[in-house]
Amino acid sequence: MSQGVGLRARGQRKPPRSRATDLIGPALGLSTGEHPGEHRLNYKQIHSLEQLFNSHPAIQAARTILHGQLLSGGIVLKRDGKPVELKPAFKNHLEEVWLPFAQDVVDSFLKFGYAVMSYEEDDNSFARQSVKRRAGVGVGGKSKVLKDPVNLVPIVPPTDTYEVAYVMTGRAGYKRSYLIYGMAPNMATHIDEEARVVMRQQPDTEGNINSPMATIFDLGSFVAALTELAMTAEITNARPRIWTQMQKEANKAGLDPQALFFDTESRGVAGSADAQDNAAQGAALAQMHSMMRIINQLQTTQAKPSGPDHQMNSFSGGGVSTGKQSHIPPEVNVISFSLSADMY
Repeated sequence: MSQGVGLRARGQRKPPRSRATDLIGPALGLSTGEHPGEHRLNYKQIHSLEQLFNSHPAIQAARTILHGQLLSGGIVLKRDGKPVELKPAFKNHLEEVWLPFAQDVVDSFLKFGYAVMSYEEDDNSFARQSVKRRAGVGVGGKSKVLKDPVNLVPIVPPTDTYEVAYVMTGRAGYKRSYLIYGMAPNMATHIDEEARVVMRQQPDTEGNINSPMATIFDLGSFVAALTELAMTAEITNARPRIWTQMQKEANKAGLDPQALFFDTESRGVAGSADAQDNAAQGAALAQMHSMMRIINQLQTTQAKPSGPDHQMNSFSGGGVSTGKQSHIPPEVNVISFSLSADMY
């Protein structure tokens, strides 16, 4: 189950706050954020957008079509408007490193409206492994120590490894400057000067994301929430309910000899007898409910040295039993309710 209701609640946009009339705090650089004058993005919404993007089948189908239209021909380098003939090694490097990077950038623009890029050392590409294999082999089989080159490649880091913030800069605070904070223990309070943010759609003043995914989030999460609620309704309907109630005594015609002489004293005695009968019926119902619970527990559980005491795979008769079972218990637990005799 995709937890559509919870996803829809977490992905809601923050409402706009009322504009402060006090100008002393902003003039002194005071702020309610993490740093003076700094605004963090709405990361609850960001994680919800990413979850919906990765789990919704229609969105994934549209993503596959878009990637096929944009990147099916690979990456082509041009000089003066003409394609450049590439060597096979460099062409393989483009397809192995730069093509996945381009796909990640497109996905980040679709999800968040921006893309965070960082330059890291190339450790896993085929060209890097080939250089490692050739290191230490010289001409004529003689050993030769080769300097291990450092090749930097761009990557789009996952959203759980950084946070984006912005501050107002410029002549009068009209321009935004974006900052990157790494989530590593030694980088949580330091700005990563080497990371870069390419902004395609600016977030709003509350840090809410404005992107294609944010536009369709309500529709996509609504379908996921309906699916979860439908599953919950089916599970609820599949669990049988047993309603127990003591049967009321049939009303007498009132022509018996006891009813001919019914004075005040007799009414008091009759009322006391009715109260005692009601108490006895309530106790009987409670005892029946307790007996049903004990019987159900004895028939659907088994003693084990470790693990759950529930009889697993009991609907098909599976599992190894340590004792004699009177019947195969149902997969769905029975819910029983006890009603008072005079409720209806």
